[in-house]
Amino acid sequence: MDRRGFMIVTGGALSGVAASWAGALEGASSSPAAPDAAGDPGRLSAATVDRVGHRLAELRHLDDALGGARLHQLAVAEFSWLTQLVETAGYETPTGRRLVGLITEAARPCGWLHFDASLHAAAQSYYIAGLRCSATAQDPLAGAHILACMSLQATWTGHHQDAVTLIESAQERLGGDATPRLRALLASRKALAHARAGEAAACGRALNSAERLLDAVSPGTWEPDWIYYFDEAELAGHAGACWIALRQPARARPLLDTTLRTTDPSFVRDRAIQHTWSAEAHLQDGELDLACEELGAAVDLAHRTASARAIATIRQTRQAMSRYDRETRVRELDRRLATFAA
Repeated sequence: MDRRGFMIVTGGALSGVAASWAGALEGASSSPAAPDAAGDPGRLSAATVDRVGHRLAELRHLDDALGGARLHQLAVAEFSWLTQLVETAGYETPTGRRLVGLITEAARPCGWLHFDASLHAAAQSYYIAGLRCSATAQDPLAGAHILACMSLQATWTGHHQDAVTLIESAQERLGGDATPRLRALLASRKALAHARAGEAAACGRALNSAERLLDAVSPGTWEPDWIYYFDEAELAGHAGACWIALRQPARARPLLDTTLRTTDPSFVRDRAIQHTWSAEAHLQDGELDLACEELGAAVDLAHRTASARAIATIRQTRQAMSRYDRETRVRELDRRLATFAA
């Protein structure tokens, strides 16, 4: 049974998971065991496996708009089907390696969507499965991406040092082999963990590193397709969230204005969270009218996406308005928030 809000692995055990992943990459076979495909006209072709990859890409884009509560069961079905396929289908070695890589790509959104639905134990289980598959497929980039997602989950649930440790494990294993965009993503997630821990200097260093790395991405630079979402708008949003956590709204507000102006409108959940961060920045500045306006925009967007994480973020910011409970504007927000399920 998955208790909302609780992770199953923290502290030293979580560090051990990351260390085991790094070690497994060194010793894993890149050729998954498979039934003999020789002479089998029904064996999986590379083209068929590529079509499976397109299905997973579509699932990632659906998440941008619909959120984890609506999609996590679909992601689990894809993951389960792929694990059965790798055990029972016939394929040649390169195709098998790609198939195991797709299981990694399926496990990551399973973890992410469960995280977005606040089902943290299940999220960790899928993340750990994805790490193992990334080692088997000899795909350290995909494994590092999973560690970045695990780090964000740890930050979100208050395990800030665990979040930093996970990022450092990915950075140490990859060294200079990671793509610039992936390295920037890792630095961004590390910055947020430091910010939530109140470590302003470390946060600033990580943000500066993320900005330099993202600036180094040139047109035509190859990047994995699953990192499409991490761009200048995403980094600006995370940087704004960092300065809010450090209670420096003057630094946060221009960054959040940038991310709200430039984030793709199809990223509905992200925009709901960004408006919430903007509301919090205005609240820290004592600007209640603007804070209510931004939080109202977040509520409108949250109604379009079943994201428990977005709704929880909105409610946390509303709680920060408690000294204004008698204000008409705040009471109106409460009426709108009451339409969300508890």
